Amino acid sequence: MAIAAPAIADATELFAVAGDLTGLLERETRLVRTLQIAEIAPLQTDKARLVELLRKFLKQFEGGAKLPPSAKQKWGVLGQRLVTAAAENERALRIGRTATERLIGAVISAVRQSRRPHATYSPKKRASSDLTVAGVALDRRL
Repeated sequence: MAIAAPAIADATELFAVAGDLTGLLERETRLVRTLQIAEIAPLQTDKARLVELLRKFLKQFEGGAKLPPSAKQKWGVLGQRLVTAAAENERALRIGRTATERLIGAVISAVRQSRRPHATYSPKKRASSDLTVAGVALDRRL
C-alpha cells in the first residue's frame, strides 16, 4: 500500500505569498521602466522576505507535499503569473543595468578624452611639459 504524500496544509498562505511577490515584481518592473530608481530600494527588503517565504513553500513540494486538488488549478494560474512577472522583472533589470553600464562607460570615456594631453612644442622642438592650452592668434598682416 502506497503512502500518500502530505498536502500543504494552507494553500491560502502560499497563494497570498505568490500574489504579493507577483505584485511587487510587477511594481518594481514599472519603476525600472519609468526610471523611478529611488523608489526601488525600499522594495528590496520585502522582496527578499517574500522570496524566502516562497522558497520555504516550494521546499515542501520537494519533500513530497502536494496541493489539495481544489487548489491545483488556482496555483497553475498564480504560478504562471509569477513566472511571467519574474521574467519581465529580470529583463527590465538587465536592460537597466546594461544602459547604466553604457552610460558610465560613456562618461568615463568623455572624462578621459577631456584629460588627454594636447601635444605642444617648446622652442627646442621638443614636446612641452606644460600641457595647458592657451588661445592662439595668427598675425597675417605680414
